[in-house]
Amino acid sequence: MTGNAGRLGNVNYYRLMTLEEARLLIVEGINYVAYKETDSSLHDSDKNRILGYEHYKSGRHISKPSPSNERDFEEKMATLLRWANTLNRSDLNFAKAMNLLEGENPLLGRVIRRAKTGEGL
Repeated sequence: MTGNAGRLGNVNYYRLMTLEEARLLIVEGINYVAYKETDSSLHDSDKNRILGYEHYKSGRHISKPSPSNERDFEEKMATLLRWANTLNRSDLNFAKAMNLLEGENPLLGRVIRRAKTGEGL
């Protein structure tokens, strides 16, 4: 193969990210930072709320309400996403996922836009 293997024009066909993969990458980034920085990972209900549909069903017993399940949920998720973005600044897929989803209207798109603009700081 030549040096352009996997390329056609200026498009790299090695790895095209789906919207679903992008959503899950962002949610898992937020979840990782929540656990790392607050010692409390997101509940399945938090992750599903960000996604806008039920995907996570761990079955783990929840003894108390999510610390993220308050009025300022969107702001908290944007703050966590800013931290996740900082931790993943060298991960091109994380940046790609944020760019793919920024224009979405559901909660995830709003969280990404807030994280990028620093709104709520």
